[in-house]
Amino acid sequence: MIKCLVLLTGIVLIAKIEEISAEIGDPNCLISDVCLINPDGTISPWLDFSEDTELMVRSENILTITQPKKDIVKLYLEVIS
Repeated sequence: MIKCLVLLTGIVLIAKIEEISAEIGDPNCLISDVCLINPDGTISPWLDFSEDTELMVRSENILTITQPKKDIVKLYLEVIS
């Protein structure tokens, strides 16, 4: 499912997210096709220096997860295609 993630650092991402079973302290969220939502509302690839399309993160590093607006999803799908 496509969600917006606000990280503890204040960075806002949009990505496909899946919760994974893991030991306490280990990464437990698989995020893929990750993009950055810029302050001006544009969307750009996140970590575009890497060829990885899937990343593991700890839920402890995520402040909140929200449902993106339809126009944001449309922009996101254009960027990842």
